[in-house]
Amino acid sequence: MANQPDKIVVTAPYFGSSFQIAILDHFKKLLNPENLSFRSSTGELDKQTDSLKKILGENKPTVLIAISMSPSPEIVTMYKTNHVPIILLDEEARGTSTIATDNHKGGLIAAEHLISKGKKKIAIVNGRAQAEGKWSGNYCARLRLEGFKEALRHNGLSIPPGCSLEVPNYSREDGIGAMPKLLDAGADAVFCAAADNTALGLLSVAKERKIRVPEDMAIIGFDDLPVAQLSTPGLTTIRQPMKEMVEAAFKMATTQQEEILKNPKKILFEPKLVIRQSA
Repeated sequence: MANQPDKIVVTAPYFGSSFQIAILDHFKKLLNPENLSFRSSTGELDKQTDSLKKILGENKPTVLIAISMSPSPEIVTMYKTNHVPIILLDEEARGTSTIATDNHKGGLIAAEHLISKGKKKIAIVNGRAQAEGKWSGNYCARLRLEGFKEALRHNGLSIPPGCSLEVPNYSREDGIGAMPKLLDAGADAVFCAAADNTALGLLSVAKERKIRVPEDMAIIGFDDLPVAQLSTPGLTTIRQPMKEMVEAAFKMATTQQEEILKNPKKILFEPKLVIRQSA
């Protein structure tokens, strides 16, 4: 670790999602505590800008790694002027480097699998894909939706009325709230692009209402967090290679600061369908 810069700051909106927590755990294994600082931010764009300004002034980072955040052009320019490259995980912004899973392909794979199982009324539960520029995490939600819809179109299908839902927190509670709406809309499958914890909320309602999974309702999550293996039934999901994503960010931050400051990079990792019992 001799080549590590003096201070890498990792920030995310609240550090609230299981994906963000898993990413942080991987960073802790690679970076010495004296070289690493965690700063929680917010999902609100105006407050997020203020938070990133404070990080630059107070923490004086040599590299900023932001998870599920898209900094404004003002922030990107400010950091670049101070010779601080920005690396985004699961987001993108002009003038920054991006490391992500191929979210478009992930959505496409999920839909194709559900179609292969004979499902016709396929729903999606997603993050806020429609509020571009106003929501941290919009990048992955938008691309997962686009890939999902592309696969449906190629198979002569579309999203049924009432079967495209957006949730704010990627939480189990979001899934619990979404499932009754999907059942009322007559869905026979759902791609939970809003991650595994939300999918577990869907599963819990299915169990409570004695809905057979996957016969009556097939469910696919996203991320492949450890909880996906522990659910009943086991959750079929799209795996993000989080360890490899963090290692790529670590390499950028510790050996390529000058390079990515001048010429930002974009690295996309392949998603993988992990088949368990739910779909």
